[in-house]
Amino acid sequence: MTASPMRWARDAVGWAARLLLPYAVVVAARHLDCVYILQLERYKPDRYARWLGLHRRAALPGLEIGLQILTVALALVLGQVGIHWLAAYGVWLATGHVILARRRSLQVSQRLQYTPRAIRVLLAAFGIGALLVGGLLALVGHLPAPGGLLPRWILGGIGGLALAGILAPLAVWAAAAALSPVERGIARTFLVEAERRMRAYPGRVIGITGSYGKTTTKFIAADLLASRYRVLKTPDGVNTTMGITRVIREDLRDEHELFVVEVAAYGPGEIREVCDILRPRLGILTAVGVQHLERFGTEAAIAEAKYELLAALPADGTAVVNADDPVCLALAARARSDGKRVLLYGMGEAPRDLAVRATEVHSSARGTSFRVVTGDGEAVPFQTRLLGRWNLSNILAAIAGARELGVPFPALREAVAGLAPPPKRLEVREEGGIVKILDVANANPRGAQMALEVLAQFPGGARILITPGMVELGPIEAEENRRFGQAAAAVCDHVVLVGPEQTRPIRDGLLQQGFPADRILTARNADEVAERLAAIVRPGDILLYENRLPDTYLEVGT
Repeated sequence: MTASPMRWARDAVGWAARLLLPYAVVVAARHLDCVYILQLERYKPDRYARWLGLHRRAALPGLEIGLQILTVALALVLGQVGIHWLAAYGVWLATGHVILARRRSLQVSQRLQYTPRAIRVLLAAFGIGALLVGGLLALVGHLPAPGGLLPRWILGGIGGLALAGILAPLAVWAAAAALSPVERGIARTFLVEAERRMRAYPGRVIGITGSYGKTTTKFIAADLLASRYRVLKTPDGVNTTMGITRVIREDLRDEHELFVVEVAAYGPGEIREVCDILRPRLGILTAVGVQHLERFGTEAAIAEAKYELLAALPADGTAVVNADDPVCLALAARARSDGKRVLLYGMGEAPRDLAVRATEVHSSARGTSFRVVTGDGEAVPFQTRLLGRWNLSNILAAIAGARELGVPFPALREAVAGLAPPPKRLEVREEGGIVKILDVANANPRGAQMALEVLAQFPGGARILITPGMVELGPIEAEENRRFGQAAAAVCDHVVLVGPEQTRPIRDGLLQQGFPADRILTARNADEVAERLAAIVRPGDILLYENRLPDTYLEVGT
């Protein structure tokens, strides 16, 4: 099929720009990268500024900045000494192509999402860049240099573009800061619209939160409830206030009898804010752990944030809580003292008042069989293709919630048997005789341990772990990564660490357990991971991809 004339013209313009205006391409790409990082930092200017402070060399590569400063100097000096502007353009073209050839994008594991907010920041940042170009044009235009006004403007444009490239990270920060009042006003408008919509919504809302397990539980609960109800669930990765309000405004219909919503917190009050809009009648708390400890400061602050979902339940609402998690169990007792109805689920022997309990659990690389025992003694056998003990806990949470909403056991058994893993959460793929276990959406100590247990269940060739480790664990991060390495030493035949500095504690843990140093490979990026694996992987091997760090954690040089 031949390309359309429109696409051909677009490609031709793109290649012409790369050949004749390489600095312009670099400057535009640098702005896009910086807005991408801002987007990952949830458009928070302070968090973006902190990232810039920690990753100065990634945001402003030394060679690129040096060449750009040289270009600015050329634009200001060459016109003064009477050198023809074509000479300056030639130097600019050469250095521009050097930068373009060496440049590495910050958009590695994901890409910038061109949301209306991202476009507003981009336009504002480009506007700041245009002011810089215009300012240098005016300065050079007034300099007493030979050759006339046009050559001086060309030199000023060259220097202005270079200056815009140097200051692109700061321009994006300034744009985000300047637009903050506007964005708050837009957010308030969206929140009011969502609140109005929820007041008119005739269905019921199920809220799900936890330090981990909430996304998988959301997918499972929606599948189980769909056997009886018309269900809408928030998409994968949507768990913040603005993301949820967008789903409410654009996707929620009166025909949806149930709205299953995953709610996350990156700070105190965020779950409360979204629950004020959602007004959930059933809340599921999957776990309270150290994930995001870096942002909350203390485990108590994390627990308090998760309790905001249970506190938001009405007097006739129901909390479904994981009894195998001691912190969750304490929050369940607190919810009961606040007058909430509480249903506990779990796999342990205590406490005894569990609404649903898993017994006779048998796990393998093909899935898990178990029996669900209710509080009144009813026992029902189940079978699932999902892997891992933690997935069993997620299934129990969904079963407890679905039973509370009237879904009978026969429908639940059929739904559980048909469950498929959510994307990249202990998802198993086989390619060319090689088994790949994708657990890249998991970034907490307990989940990482569960993933290793799943890896150990697979028979066959070598077991290979690929991981960048865990982040956002604050003062316990190094120790938890070291423990992860110690646990991996007992399971793995090879380990590929992504990021030399970030994964140093994992390496230490592996070596402390006597793991052979020559079986620990290190990579900086995805390309290097592929190179390392090509040297060791054979048909029949099992690869566990554990966690994927956001691009905000990329080490310099990746």
